[in-house]
Amino acid sequence: MTTVVKARCHCGLNSFNIPFATASLPITNDLCHCTSCQHSTGQLMVNHVAFLGAPLSGSAATDSNEPADLSTLTPYKTSASATRWFCSRCSAHILWEYNNTTHPSWCVAVGTLERTEGIVKTGYHIWVADTLDGGIADHLRVVDGLELPRYIAGVKECEVVPAKWRSADILEDSRAHSQELDRILAYCHCRAISFWITRPSAASAQPSSPYPDLMHPYISTPKDKVANPNDEKWWLRPGVVNSTHYLAGHCACTSCRLTSGFEIQSWAFIPKANLLFPRPGAAPATTELIELNLQDDDLRPAGLRRYRSSAGRNREFCGTCGATVFWWGEERPELVDVAVGLVDEKVGGSRAEGWFEWWRGRVSFEEDAVNKGLVQGLVEGLRA
Repeated sequence: MTTVVKARCHCGLNSFNIPFATASLPITNDLCHCTSCQHSTGQLMVNHVAFLGAPLSGSAATDSNEPADLSTLTPYKTSASATRWFCSRCSAHILWEYNNTTHPSWCVAVGTLERTEGIVKTGYHIWVADTLDGGIADHLRVVDGLELPRYIAGVKECEVVPAKWRSADILEDSRAHSQELDRILAYCHCRAISFWITRPSAASAQPSSPYPDLMHPYISTPKDKVANPNDEKWWLRPGVVNSTHYLAGHCACTSCRLTSGFEIQSWAFIPKANLLFPRPGAAPATTELIELNLQDDDLRPAGLRRYRSSAGRNREFCGTCGATVFWWGEERPELVDVAVGLVDEKVGGSRAEGWFEWWRGRVSFEEDAVNKGLVQGLVEGLRA
């Protein structure tokens, strides 16, 4: 007996039928915080769930055994035995293949499933040690009434660490929260995309922008207030004059979920003037850096691919490993959303609290969530 659930990406290029053994449902799965997952996706955590056999064609009948065509997915190996498959057009990570035996096993990215209730049960955090600061696990502690264990590595029998755990590497590193550190590196897993984030400067206050849904829910806030008529520089924390941090927050919108493959996308809001890339075509050993340019094809970072998720809304990702990198809207092109999972966790941890102030009042577009329990757990964890 099998239960089949549809999985799809945002652009519709890929759609699969995912078969689960009905007797095994709901399947308890983990939330992974390992370095490979963070930098190959741009997420602070990822959740995959194992299924029965191999993916089936999404165009076939629900009970069909027709094998899926993976030709519109891009494979990327993060280890000798693990291959991640993401949409070649919109970058959604959909499948994860483990091939260490004669019979490969498959997992599907939970954010691509059309439903999760009765299918997936969030059980525990793994590889918390890789975050150095607990990562998003400090924000997500309870789901559906279950307090989530926090395993320091990848097996349930290993050490469990408490909330607010910090690695000795951070506790002993004076740079972790130092305001004297003037830039921090961000990079995808394959290193095709690598850039620096610099501290707020006078140029950081030049952009103008409406408020994000993170701060003022679009579903209930008057449009004239969302428009930010007083031109508040809300992305600079604690204020324009003495800013040392940027605002960051979590998003559960449908577009983020289906272009990443995962249920929670974590963004930091950073002006383009504070995002520095090597000049395209420069010699490998050069230290020349230029301000991020996404409109000029000659100056765009090599390896970066664009997907327009809706009118005036652009998502940028690594064409090699599929990592989400940026979101930017044409109404505010000088202010960019940066995927926090790319930030070098070795300096200050995955949450990078020496650089980002996390918004605790809300998860962006939390009303869109398919997995209501997980997103509500994050909302409650942030507020607590």
